[in-house]
Amino acid sequence: MQMNHRLSFATRRRFIQAAATLVGVSLAKTTYSSTATEKQIYYISPSGNDANPGTLEQPWATIQKAADTLTAGDTVYLREGTYLISQQINPRNSGTENQWIIYAGYPRETAIIDADNIYVGPPVGQAPFPHDQGAFQIEGKHHILIKNLTLKNSHNGGFVVRDSHHIDFYNNTTINTFSSGIFIGRGCYQHKVLGNTVINANTNEMRIEHPGYPYQKSVGPHEGITIGSVEDFEVAYNQVCYCAKEGIDCKGTPKRGKIHHNYTHHCRRQGLYADSWRDVLEDLEFYENVVHDCETGIAISAEDGPKINNIKIHHNLVFNNRATGIFISRWGKDRLKTNIQIYNNTIHHNGYGLKNTPDPYWLTGGLYFYSTNLENVVVRDNIFSDNAWFQIGYSSDFEPDAFRTKNIKIESNLFFDNNTVTYPVNLDEWANDRVYATKGEDFIEADPLFENTMNVNFYLQASSPAAQKNFGAFPPNATQNFWWSVNFPPQFVHPSEESFS
Repeated sequence: MQMNHRLSFATRRRFIQAAATLVGVSLAKTTYSSTATEKQIYYISPSGNDANPGTLEQPWATIQKAADTLTAGDTVYLREGTYLISQQINPRNSGTENQWIIYAGYPRETAIIDADNIYVGPPVGQAPFPHDQGAFQIEGKHHILIKNLTLKNSHNGGFVVRDSHHIDFYNNTTINTFSSGIFIGRGCYQHKVLGNTVINANTNEMRIEHPGYPYQKSVGPHEGITIGSVEDFEVAYNQVCYCAKEGIDCKGTPKRGKIHHNYTHHCRRQGLYADSWRDVLEDLEFYENVVHDCETGIAISAEDGPKINNIKIHHNLVFNNRATGIFISRWGKDRLKTNIQIYNNTIHHNGYGLKNTPDPYWLTGGLYFYSTNLENVVVRDNIFSDNAWFQIGYSSDFEPDAFRTKNIKIESNLFFDNNTVTYPVNLDEWANDRVYATKGEDFIEADPLFENTMNVNFYLQASSPAAQKNFGAFPPNATQNFWWSVNFPPQFVHPSEESFS
């Protein structure tokens, strides 16, 4: 699906620069001893020398020196400054279950890897192509932690992992990448991506032109954070923003993954996406995420794989997205999507596009069943409020008795609908569909009485009818916690790390 650019270049650059400032500020320095007992601790500095022993007083100069040297249990700290690299960083060794290898920014300093000088060749041969690789590439390794690093200006990806396991990313930042900021792909399992910030991924600004090898798309490949055919993973407390494509995408055949407490905003396509390719995608849980000012908020597809199975979408706040809040698509080959649970979400003011027009946006509404290739779907205990054209809509391609035969249950939701629409709604621009609205069974029609939507406070007032039924993303009478708006992302300590003084 190709999208038109919605923001001017100058406006996007102002947003990106402002977002980068939030994560790129150098903080006060704290001195630590280089004393180590059993595990070696090394240091790198822009003023160092690779002929040095790599101590705090005599640091190395390059990250690749560390990548060639570190063995199980070793840690390297990058001191404050910018590291201009002209070649891909490739760790040589792996850690072990009890002795991880750690690449980390020095505490309370900002270490920046600038990949602008890495040449990326044309898209020749078979995938993965050069633009699918990363400035920091990990292949066939395990038990490595990447933490507190900033990587910017990559003409392919930022951090890329393939055929590996137990490679974790904590509190890193990527800015300006042609491909993904963080990509974990084929043959991978047991990964954690926690507390990272990805800004301006998939941007054509970082594309290297190769005459005779034109790219077919006007934006970069993949997504902000890409989770490919990965098993047993967690993606949490990340901020993904101002990206030219999807924010966080679980695609291919990911299995047994948790995607939670992510803050995804101002992306040109889906904020969160699950899409099967080649084989079954199953057992994913999207919960307590905040998604706004993207195209579609959350989307589910089976574009090429045989089916997508057992997906839970709950306690998410999805608001002010240009297109549909939650979209069940028929993109690609539109294979089977089964055992989908959508519950306790707050879906507010989606589907209006960028300006008021008398016609519906190309995708619109709160929840849109565009695909009919569904079985065993439950939609319950959600709040659908002030979404354009319909709160829950379904394609006219559904047979009259399809919800019963396919076991699609829509029950016990709250609707606040300001639309005065005669159904079906005609979506002519792209979907080529006629959409009917439904409220299902045992529903409530009432104002949910949010505390203050202008201040992004979607907690419920005590008198809210939704509070009486425990509808929506935020439990009634709970202490209000706007985790995505203050000191976000939080700082995480990895189990492999040891304190030192």
